[in-house]
Amino acid sequence: MSSFDVAVSALSNQRERLELLGTNIANINTPGYKTSRMTFVETLGAIVNVTRSPFQQGSLEFTGNPTDLAINGSGFFIIQKGDQRVFTRSGAFFIDSDGKLGNADGYVVQGWMNNIDGSTGSTKSSTQLSNVIIDPNMIMPAKTTQNVYLSGNLDAGLTPVAEVWKTTGTFTTKAILTSSGITYPLTVTSGSNDQFKIQHDPPTGDGTPETITLSAGVYNDVDSLVTEINAQISNHVNLVDKVEAYNSDGVLKFRAIDGESGTNLTLRSGTNDLLAYLGFVDGSVATSGDVATEDTEINDLLQINQDFVTGDTLNISGSSSDGTSVARTYTYGDSGSGYDGTTLGDLVLVMNATFSGSSTVTLENGEIIMTDDIPGESESQISLAVGSPSVSNKITIPTFSNSVPGFTGRETTSMVVYDSLGASHNLILEFTKTANDGEWTWQITGSDEEKIVSGGTGRVLFDSNGNFISFQYDGGVDGLTFAPGDGAATQTIQIHGHGSEGFSGLSQFDFVSSVIAREQDGRKTGSLNGFQIDTDGSIYGSFTNGEKQKLGQIALAKFNNPSGLQKVSGSNFVDTIDSGIAQIGTADSISSNIEASSLESSTVDLTEELTQMIEAQRSFQAAARVLSTYTDFLEETVRLG
Repeated sequence: MSSFDVAVSALSNQRERLELLGTNIANINTPGYKTSRMTFVETLGAIVNVTRSPFQQGSLEFTGNPTDLAINGSGFFIIQKGDQRVFTRSGAFFIDSDGKLGNADGYVVQGWMNNIDGSTGSTKSSTQLSNVIIDPNMIMPAKTTQNVYLSGNLDAGLTPVAEVWKTTGTFTTKAILTSSGITYPLTVTSGSNDQFKIQHDPPTGDGTPETITLSAGVYNDVDSLVTEINAQISNHVNLVDKVEAYNSDGVLKFRAIDGESGTNLTLRSGTNDLLAYLGFVDGSVATSGDVATEDTEINDLLQINQDFVTGDTLNISGSSSDGTSVARTYTYGDSGSGYDGTTLGDLVLVMNATFSGSSTVTLENGEIIMTDDIPGESESQISLAVGSPSVSNKITIPTFSNSVPGFTGRETTSMVVYDSLGASHNLILEFTKTANDGEWTWQITGSDEEKIVSGGTGRVLFDSNGNFISFQYDGGVDGLTFAPGDGAATQTIQIHGHGSEGFSGLSQFDFVSSVIAREQDGRKTGSLNGFQIDTDGSIYGSFTNGEKQKLGQIALAKFNNPSGLQKVSGSNFVDTIDSGIAQIGTADSISSNIEASSLESSTVDLTEELTQMIEAQRSFQAAARVLSTYTDFLEETVRLG
């Protein structure tokens, strides 16, 4: 090559160098722009230039625009327009009217998109990239709830209590003395066996023994004796309306009828021995106020002011535990003759039959007690009142009081589930403690439109340590099935009480109850109202239904020698033999991070560029001087020739 050609080549190279430096300076504020460098080599006697873009990390500048992306690392964005695929570090992207994420030159960012249900829409293969699209009109479809997960505690101390009603007073007996037996006919002889004494001692003082003298004669039965004895009692002011003899199923008895508790009734021998003939011993004594038993005759109760007679009635009324009204009449009289009986026990039997199936009525320590058969809150009530008018002045009836209110251990929570149309349904879940250790029943209810088809009741079981065992459904099913009632499909939901993924499940400890439905897997319909891009390039959409869904993944490329890339336009590059083939993957797989709302600054150093421009200018001037001198030399040579 001649000196002339060398000088011309030098001028051309320095011109190109100046153009390159000018391009660098012009792109000093271009995001992701990589400074180009020109070097010169001699090839076959000629000086040629080689342009490279040395790769180095630019600083990251926050912009606040969510579609601005910067790469921290060695990766490149893959962008494509038509069939032309290039690589860039410039992440000044925006979403166009079609939802495509791209740049102002019409290039679209490449990656892998997911279906709206979260499933992978395209295979993560370097040969199967697709446009990254964030559709602003995207709708997330509804998802039917299939599982509900419970957390919380059911208080082990909430033991159910049966409701109890009992009389406010105790049924007690009059002072009663009973004959051991009389031989009939009984012959009473004056001055021989016609006398005995009755002593009535009220609780306020001692009484005086009153001598009873029977008329001489023959007494063939207890009634004739009773008539005579009462006739003689009427002659003693201290005994009238205080003591009486009476026939109790053929047995002679004496009783105090003063209506006072604590009265002593004593029989003593007279001046002759009639008492022994009547079946008593000297000093026989009884005290009124003893606790009545089931065998106590109603007329022997201290609460009786005047004897009941056959046909007298008492009214039994109230309500069962579920609030159903109940009523029945007790009729006094011999049960063998079709009446209900004459003892306190007979009355209790009738009362028990009245509340059968709901409560049990018993006599305990003189008190009539009604106890619900099933523990829990109750609407039970009981009342005993006079029936026939003839009874109104014969008995003082103790009232009943609710001595032990029924108690049911309950805990209620709600759970929101979604049907196939995306409509929400608020179902109420109520737990009720049973009398069995570690056992609760549960029931689910909805609104009037929502129909529980099956599995709406069941049991939940815990072990002796309060740990959850199982959640069981009645009816042999394995889930709750309900019809939403709004045209949506009937759905089945499994309810879970086990803990999972760091969350506790149900427990039963002696601690305050608090149960929540912590999670369910259904959702309502939602529209896209925002998105974010994570450091690995994952694109997550936020929807108006509160859900967050991965929409896709931005792909990045890496090269063994990024400085060997060929710049084709602006900040775009294509691969070359020197750069090597693009290795495509996610950001984290190629040791890079994507920073959203940021841009990478240009790597142009203005000082360096100006320095090189001065050097290029001087080199150009020197080459021009060489060319000028060579031209003068040629002209002189021609002239001398």
